[in-house]
Amino acid sequence: MILKAEEIIEKSILSYGFGYGKYKINFDFREYHYQLEQNDYNYLYSRQKISKNKKIFDIMTSDEKLKRFENDILVFLEDSIQSVYSNSLNSVIYFFQLPKPLQDRAVNPILLDPIEIEGNEYWTLRITFDEEGGGNDFQDEFRYWINKENYHIDYFAYNYLTDGGGTRFRKAKNLRKINGFLFQDYINYKPQEKINSLDSLPLLFEKDSLEILSIIENKNIKVEF
Repeated sequence: MILKAEEIIEKSILSYGFGYGKYKINFDFREYHYQLEQNDYNYLYSRQKISKNKKIFDIMTSDEKLKRFENDILVFLEDSIQSVYSNSLNSVIYFFQLPKPLQDRAVNPILLDPIEIEGNEYWTLRITFDEEGGGNDFQDEFRYWINKENYHIDYFAYNYLTDGGGTRFRKAKNLRKINGFLFQDYINYKPQEKINSLDSLPLLFEKDSLEILSIIENKNIKVEF
């Protein structure tokens, strides 16, 4: 069966349950508690933590830029600092909701040759972004390896330019179903030497030539409709 990149993305989104138009999800990642609300094409992202007896709360929506509150008092943020906090919040939500963000208007998906990883067959998607609507990291490039049997994202990789740039490869783990949605955590790897092609990463992974950087774990996930 020959599928287009957009059709593979659609099937993957449905396999994870993110085809719903409206939902609210709470979860914990590292020191923050996150909440995302999706209402068709509108969203609300927020996070909060207690630091040195101070409650820090960040919130951004599809209509308003990020605001920060400390002990419920609005804090003035320079544009550069606001951008840092916004990118940080958006990044966590982006990866948490995969593969749903692959349908964003600024996404340019291209179907590459299929490959085999650890004995399974995968579609290979190359993802780039338009400058308009692609965010501050529009120059980043991604690869997603989507399982041909169940349309799960078992592996993905990306090149990024911020903070000096780098390359990451992630392997999914701990897949679980919660109230109709599938969620997964990741083992986060990096190459031992600088590489130019994301397509070489699966082979390096199978040769055990990647270095584990961290474990990406989302905890205490709750889904509401």
